[in-house]
Amino acid sequence: MSLPQPAGWRVRPEHALAAIEWACKKLHYSIDRPNMNPRGLSESLDDKIMGDMATVAVVEYLRYELKLPAVAYDQVRNDNFQSPDPGWDVAIGPTAYVWAKNTDDPATPIGLVTASVRSSRLPRSDTLTKAVQTRDFKIFAPSGSSIEDCITADVEMQVYYDYHRTQLGQRKILPTHVKQCIQERPFCNQIMQGLEIQERYGVCYLTAWNFKTAIVQHSRTLSEPCWASYGKRMWLAPLRLGRGMRELLTIPRLKKLEIGN
Repeated sequence: MSLPQPAGWRVRPEHALAAIEWACKKLHYSIDRPNMNPRGLSESLDDKIMGDMATVAVVEYLRYELKLPAVAYDQVRNDNFQSPDPGWDVAIGPTAYVWAKNTDDPATPIGLVTASVRSSRLPRSDTLTKAVQTRDFKIFAPSGSSIEDCITADVEMQVYYDYHRTQLGQRKILPTHVKQCIQERPFCNQIMQGLEIQERYGVCYLTAWNFKTAIVQHSRTLSEPCWASYGKRMWLAPLRLGRGMRELLTIPRLKKLEIGN
């Protein structure tokens, strides 16, 4: 089985503003994972922006490169960003736009493929090739959980960012910047410039994806299905067993509807 081939992608600046707005809106309603070090406003927001930029990158790639209709949950949610996500980030399929326009229950896509987008920086010493060969989809394993419980979408996707380029450094933003961004998207440019979002997160690598069923099946063959990373417990879910982004086109539910159907 050949290794998945990562796809590099550059996010459009206007869509980067949407990612910043989403991150600001959910900032004060998100709960950090246990064992995370305390973070200030700028670092906390920056981490959320990285994740939302990855979601935007996936949606753009699906729409513009693969010509697949795709909708981010943050585009259709109706909870003012106050509730936990439903376990998926992107819904994909021929009827995605019709569903998004008409649904009364945006947390439950009907007839669509759901994807969870995992994002992280490449390990400091890794090349992208080495990461594909040796790293895993970033799936956390809380104590007492099963891998079936921890994967809540049809497919998992892993997005990587360059380690050095994405460091926050001394860049900072103010609480007023967050408040203004929430009120009107054009104000998000203050955060875009202050944290240099486009320069740091504008380019990413859509590294691999895999079906939940395939990841779970592999996990069941392992005597030790987890590993530890800086005190965090993670599931072993090798990227090398995943697929390249173009292979999404082989999923039957994502094939275009025939004319007349």
